[in-house]
Amino acid sequence: MRIPPDLWYALSPRWRWLFWGLSSGLMLLCVLGGQLRMQQQQLATHQAQHARDAAINGRLWTAVRKLSPVEEAPSSVALRPFSPLEFDTGELYMVRWQPVNAGGELVVEAVWGQIPGLFATLAQRDVAVARFTLQPEQQKLRLTLQLERQNAG
Repeated sequence: MRIPPDLWYALSPRWRWLFWGLSSGLMLLCVLGGQLRMQQQQLATHQAQHARDAAINGRLWTAVRKLSPVEEAPSSVALRPFSPLEFDTGELYMVRWQPVNAGGELVVEAVWGQIPGLFATLAQRDVAVARFTLQPEQQKLRLTLQLERQNAG
C-alpha cells in the first residue's frame, strides 16, 4: 500500500515519527517472530533426532550385552601368606628383611626381568607395596620395598 506523498508531507513531524516508529516496530516483530519460529522448528528436529539416537543406542547396548556373557563376580581369592624366603631364588637374591608391626622392609637384588614378576608375586600375597626404590648395583638392581600387611587391621 502506497501512501500518497501529499498525505505524508501534510502530517506534522510528530505524526511522521510515530508512524515511522510503529511501522519499524511492526517489521521488527515480524522478523523476530520468523526467527523464533525457525529456532523452535530446529529445536523440535534436534529433540526428535536425539530421541531416535537414544533408542538406537539402547538397542545396540542390549545387543552387546547379549553377545558378551555376564562375568561372575570374582570370588574372594585366597591370598597366600607372605614369606620373605620366597624371594631368595636364582636371579632374585634377598639381601635383607626387616619386619615391623604391620609389614616391613624387604631388600632384594635382581635382574631387570625379575622385577615385574616380583610385583606380581607380591600382589598375590597379603601385603601391599607402600613405596619402593630401585638402585643399580654392579650387574644387578637393588630393590628396596616398604611392605604393609593388607589385613593388619
